[in-house]
Amino acid sequence: MASWRGVKERLGTIVVVLGMLLVGLLVWWNMFGQGPYKDTCRVSLGCRSYLCLEHGLRGDAQVPAAGRCTKACSTDEACGEGYRCVKLEGPARDDLPPFGKPSKACMRVLAP
Repeated sequence: MASWRGVKERLGTIVVVLGMLLVGLLVWWNMFGQGPYKDTCRVSLGCRSYLCLEHGLRGDAQVPAAGRCTKACSTDEACGEGYRCVKLEGPARDDLPPFGKPSKACMRVLAP
């Protein structure tokens, strides 16, 4: 019976250590793993804003492009140089997560 108790104690210790490592990994990811605004991305979890947009503006058309972290906006000035605040349409809107999608976001202006 004493050996079974020892096994359970070791398993409990392993579970606690793994839980602590998981929490530490999540803290590290939130502090250092996510890209800032305008950084490259492939998925929304890779951005601090949780908004990865894989479209850009060519003229007024929203066309597929390399992913960039974006943010919600109301004016072009909020986006900075090389970006415009646009109403997201069709496939560009589908790039974002299903909940909490902004109606307007900053989109990179591509060369013609």
